[in-house]
Amino acid sequence: MSASTRVFHHGPKPISLTEFRDALEAVCLPRFPTVRFARPRRVALAVSGGVDSMAMAFLFSSLFKTHQTFKIADNPAESAFGIVIDHQLREGSDAEASSVAHELKRIGIKAIIKTLNWRDVRRDGMNPASLPNLESVARTMRYQVLGLTCGHLQATSLFFAHHSDDHYETILMRLLAGHGYRGLQGIRAANAIPECYELHGVYKSGILDDQMQRQPFLSFKPPNKELKQLRMILRDDFHDEPWSHIKTYLGINDISAQFPGHITRDIDPRVPYLTPLNCEDGGVHVYRPLLEFDKDRLIATCEANRVRWFEDHTNTDPTLTTRNALRYIARSYKLPEALQKPAVLALARRAKQKTNFEEAEAHRLLIREAVIQDFDPNAGTLLIELPSFVTSASRARRLYAASRDEARRPRRRAIAAIAVRKLVDFVTPYLHSPSRANLDSVIDRLFPELSSSRQGEVPKAFSIAGVVFEPILGPQSTRWFLSRAPYKSNHPLPERKLPGHLGYKLISGTDGFKGPQVRHGPWRSWKMAKIWDGRFWIRLNTCVPARFHIRPLQPQFARQFRLALPQKERYRLEKILRYYAPGKVRYSLPALYSVESGEGTDPATPTMTLLALPSLGIHVPGLERWVKCEVRYKNVDVSLLGLQRRGGQRPLVVYRPRSGRSRQVRRRRLANRMRTGGHACRVCRRGRTSTAHG
Repeated sequence: MSASTRVFHHGPKPISLTEFRDALEAVCLPRFPTVRFARPRRVALAVSGGVDSMAMAFLFSSLFKTHQTFKIADNPAESAFGIVIDHQLREGSDAEASSVAHELKRIGIKAIIKTLNWRDVRRDGMNPASLPNLESVARTMRYQVLGLTCGHLQATSLFFAHHSDDHYETILMRLLAGHGYRGLQGIRAANAIPECYELHGVYKSGILDDQMQRQPFLSFKPPNKELKQLRMILRDDFHDEPWSHIKTYLGINDISAQFPGHITRDIDPRVPYLTPLNCEDGGVHVYRPLLEFDKDRLIATCEANRVRWFEDHTNTDPTLTTRNALRYIARSYKLPEALQKPAVLALARRAKQKTNFEEAEAHRLLIREAVIQDFDPNAGTLLIELPSFVTSASRARRLYAASRDEARRPRRRAIAAIAVRKLVDFVTPYLHSPSRANLDSVIDRLFPELSSSRQGEVPKAFSIAGVVFEPILGPQSTRWFLSRAPYKSNHPLPERKLPGHLGYKLISGTDGFKGPQVRHGPWRSWKMAKIWDGRFWIRLNTCVPARFHIRPLQPQFARQFRLALPQKERYRLEKILRYYAPGKVRYSLPALYSVESGEGTDPATPTMTLLALPSLGIHVPGLERWVKCEVRYKNVDVSLLGLQRRGGQRPLVVYRPRSGRSRQVRRRRLANRMRTGGHACRVCRRGRTSTAHG
């Protein structure tokens, strides 16, 4: 009788703690590499109750128990909170949310239950479950609740439990929709929280408020202990060289101590100095550390550790959503090999790699050529000088040079489009940058050498994505001035309202702003900043009940505002507007208006009075006794600012590349012939030959 052979049943194994920590370190990269000290901070987990989110919660709980301190992004992790969203779309959802919270507490994770508010939908007599765009509306509301909860918890890291199966289904959906390779990257492992564009401190903002605290979570200054040790080490050399010089060698200067978003401006004695606005940064970042793990391994993790999960039966209905239908097809049928999971995920990796290469090349182009010459956050304008893609004269004479340029044109246009998108982001009021397909005509205008139909045309002004490109013709190159496009007459002006009431009037002269006749109370806390026109974060602080509007500067209110200013301040305003906001740019500046109930013949129409231009720091006299206004610019890529084009400065060491071996040999032979008279003989022979032929 033969011996029985052993059979190994291969099944999915649970995710180990080492694998999970490695995934966290790979996904949660530092957002601010120049941070010198970081305080511990909470992290938030989006928990739906499914097997994927419960497995992630258990792994976080085990990680906190095993490793007392581990770093997530920039801060050490202090604790984790599970946020459970009750959508209120089916019966028993509240009881299910309570069960999920109870299970989270059992495994050692603090839980918070948040309920979506469908009051506005039900007020119109509609059932939220019957909305045609229910999935997108619920997604927006869910992200906003998650963002607000993270802001309340002071957590800047929000974790989702998307796994490789979700990644695969997302790519199939985008293939079905006809996306290009940039859309076929699938789910991102890390990105800023979406759908929270108007929430300050949540979407790409909040670091300036953190730096104003007495004990900020992030410190960009060297610790006092480190500075003290350096002083002790260099105490003997202090008399030979001052400390102000020594600390620059060590990288400890005023620039390194500033936080990201701090912009400096050169002082020009010809124009009044205007302190540049700081640019916002920070906010909540979404991380997905489980994208490399299959759902089977998440199920095995929960089963091995006896963690309960709660299935949502709507996820198995193939007639409900496109994702459910694709999930049913992928599980029930054998798809072609090109549409199976390994091939599709490999396609996503190649698409991501190609996209990253293009983004990096466009970023290097903007830095190498120092495209941005001046950026003014107070007016939201940008001055650029674009590089040229024209082939140099020496290379143009080479064989097949024209064919090479023609073959490289599509890639050069792609890089130019990405670079233009990065530049438009500085000025555009829109939430999203224009797609590459909409930038074809823009590339033809900005880079005529990459176009086949605009060679030799005179540059003209145009607009795209709410940004006006105005050419500034020069003797050698053309610079472009980017500013906010004028507001359309058939669209309402951007406006932000603050409730309350304040009785006052504006008079000319030095008295300026006449406040209410009642005695004002103590200063209140700052209101949450609001985004205005997609560019400026503005917040107010008042010591009296007040009602103000933030609107663009309008000509009909400007004359009375100028008369209310003192003469010296009036001249300063004219110079600032002439230099920083020329032409129609000034009518895109944010302005603070007072609003009073109408009087006389039309009491329904409110009376508005211009009180201040907060981004320029100019206001009527006396306003500071009642109102304080703070303005910041939106988040921009500050790494592209303050650069100098390569070759602009003369290098300290002159370096000339050595010639090739063949060229050196030819030069040596020519020199020998010149010394031996071979050159004259060759000329004579050439002359005799030409004479004989003649």
